[in-house]
Amino acid sequence: MSLSINGIFHKSDYQKALEAAIDTQLSSLSASDTSVDAEITALSGNITALNDFANVTVSTAVYTLDLTTYRNFTIDNLTTAAATLKISNAPTASDTMLDINLLLTFTSTASITYTGTVTWSQNTAPNPTAAGTFAILMKSFDAGSNWYASFTGLY
Repeated sequence: MSLSINGIFHKSDYQKALEAAIDTQLSSLSASDTSVDAEITALSGNITALNDFANVTVSTAVYTLDLTTYRNFTIDNLTTAAATLKISNAPTASDTMLDINLLLTFTSTASITYTGTVTWSQNTAPNPTAAGTFAILMKSFDAGSNWYASFTGLY
């Protein structure tokens, strides 16, 4: 409680102790501003990677979803040639959960092979029998060792 006697403001011992504790915390925080700023910068970079998307092109009949930078991808398959979809550079921490969003568009019938351990909802992977688009969601709960995938389409 504060008292004002003859215009002079007096603080209680509790208020003085509280202000001293706050000042101590603030002084230790300012000493680590550089590391806090670095962490915020790294975090904002990760958020950008999660929100942006990459358009993947085929290279030697392989579409590679490189998780170094992105988690959202689009693929426009313009041929009828068979291709393989490969996931690379998943984070290695064993407790890392990953999500991949993929918009897979075909101009005609094509065969796609999915590498790695992918378990598809209802045991069915998307393989287009006509032109159209599939929206695919893939999840891993063990840093990309096993993937659980589902899709909607053919749009």
